Amino acid sequence: MTDSPHGNLHLLNDPEFKDLASRKNRFSLILTAVTLGVYYGFILLIAFNRDVFASKVAGNTTFGILLGIGVILSCWLLTGIYVRWANDKYDAMVARIQEKAKHGA
Repeated sequence: MTDSPHGNLHLLNDPEFKDLASRKNRFSLILTAVTLGVYYGFILLIAFNRDVFASKVAGNTTFGILLGIGVILSCWLLTGIYVRWANDKYDAMVARIQEKAKHGA
């Protein structure tokens, strides 16, 4: 392996590297779309059906508070899904490609 910035350009054409990049991009785009859907859905609901937020669900707790908490929790959940995927799948694929690069395969 060379220290030159162009030493591993052959990896860019490696089918395993291309598959890795494609999977990461696809997974990231799906999670990004879901996150944006949750956020924009929340904002659109505020804009077009504000009364839903004022309805009481238990005592002084309104539906709007529950929806706001739901937005926050959904983002934590989606982040957890990405971290788990990265730890279980992505890191293993990266390690295989790094090994391949070390051995010049």
